[in-house]
Amino acid sequence: MPMSAVPESAKVVRQVATSGVLSALAVVLALVIRFPLLPAAPYLIYEPSDVPLLLAAFRLSPLWVTGISAAVAVVMGLTGSGGLIGMTSRFVGSAALGLTAAVVYQRVAARGRGKVVSVVAGVVVYTLAEVALTLILGPLFFGDLQTALAMILPVVVPFNLIKGGLNGVAALLVDTGVSVWTGRSSRAE
Repeated sequence: MPMSAVPESAKVVRQVATSGVLSALAVVLALVIRFPLLPAAPYLIYEPSDVPLLLAAFRLSPLWVTGISAAVAVVMGLTGSGGLIGMTSRFVGSAALGLTAAVVYQRVAARGRGKVVSVVAGVVVYTLAEVALTLILGPLFFGDLQTALAMILPVVVPFNLIKGGLNGVAALLVDTGVSVWTGRSSRAE
């Protein structure tokens, strides 16, 4: 049945269910798959929690994607993963990635490479957001601004480009498999 024929209440139920499942999957992935990517910064841990977020960016509105980012950040903060700085960083970074991907995807979905373009844009904004967070929160974590500044080019930028890139590629592969398996397009609104 085309989405225009789906009653508004059914659409909302589908969005809530999709958001809940993707949020739960993001938390599970963050808790189960964790490892350092860069020997220079073993405290920066890769985890694939942004894969479900990017899948949401292809299926839900930017508002829902931001809500998923907030829900995952709060749950991870409550489980002791990074404290307040980690929770803030997780929310801002994930929201920057997911929100950018969702907005760009809405604008370019009809084009052949809309998902790829949206993921690349999301990874770039995500990396820039994490650089900004390093400038703002870095002195609290590292003890001073000089140390935080010294970490940006050799650690923060490569880590976030690699993490965002890995999560982006994984999301594109999963989305392709889901789309083929279900025979549906991505946007569920």
